[in-house]
Amino acid sequence: MSGKKYIPIMAATFIWIWPSIIIKFLSPYFDGHTQNFYRYLAAVGVLVPLNLIWLRAEFMRSLKNIRQFLLPVFLVFTFQTLWVKGVYLLEPAMAVLISRSHVLFVAFFSFALFADERKVIGSRYFIAGSLMAVLGVTGVVVGKSNFGFGYPGTGVLIILLGAVAWALYLISVKRIVRNTDTLVAVSVIFCLALPLFFLASLLFGNIGDLMEAPAGVNAILFVSGIFCVGIANAFNYKSIKILGTAVSSNFVLITPFFTAIASYYIFGEILSLRQIVSGVVLVLGCIFLLRSTRVMTFRRSPS
Repeated sequence: MSGKKYIPIMAATFIWIWPSIIIKFLSPYFDGHTQNFYRYLAAVGVLVPLNLIWLRAEFMRSLKNIRQFLLPVFLVFTFQTLWVKGVYLLEPAMAVLISRSHVLFVAFFSFALFADERKVIGSRYFIAGSLMAVLGVTGVVVGKSNFGFGYPGTGVLIILLGAVAWALYLISVKRIVRNTDTLVAVSVIFCLALPLFFLASLLFGNIGDLMEAPAGVNAILFVSGIFCVGIANAFNYKSIKILGTAVSSNFVLITPFFTAIASYYIFGEILSLRQIVSGVVLVLGCIFLLRSTRVMTFRRSPS
């Protein structure tokens, strides 16, 4: 497989080191719903002009056939809302570590929905990877000294629910990009999701916070929307079309380590030894899980 095929997911992975850090940094100035609206507004503000310049005909045609996009629209709205809420309640590195369990759900839903991948469920790699991932997530959660059933426990549950929504979202995107240009697909989905984020901010947030925040903070808000939401997702869509959801998810597993380093310098977040070990087990388990899909694909390939 040509190394160039990995460029989109490598770019997305590098950008996705930063979202939880930025969300946490912006939390004193904006509630989660307001953050989501303005960041997606910034993403749409860049993606739509790119479509109108290069892919106008397909973009306009896709906007007239929105039914196929409704499921990923609902799922990305659900994921983003849960994810940001979880980051508000947890430290950035812990939130990212737990959210990486989404690869387990990606594999499970892929196997359930795509008949040619169901054999993977019975492989020893899948079983071992699933057990390691569950143990890893559990260790990351209970390894926190202040873990309980208050806000930290609630944050963990919210992040896990968000991981399920993200996995379903990726599966729905995989179906769409088979017949739609990836830039068009991400742009249409985000355009349709934007009113949901606006409504949530209007009803449950404070959309006027933008006028009260410092100019530099507003700049970080919109730049993060352009890169972390718009550009990174466009790269991820491209990778899903080229590599599939499983391989793309494999690359993203590396982000917690770099997020933890950044969070240490910015927020002074320190993971316990038990959490670090559990995080390694989680990542190894996910790699085993994804390894099972590659082994079975190799076995099915013609000689």
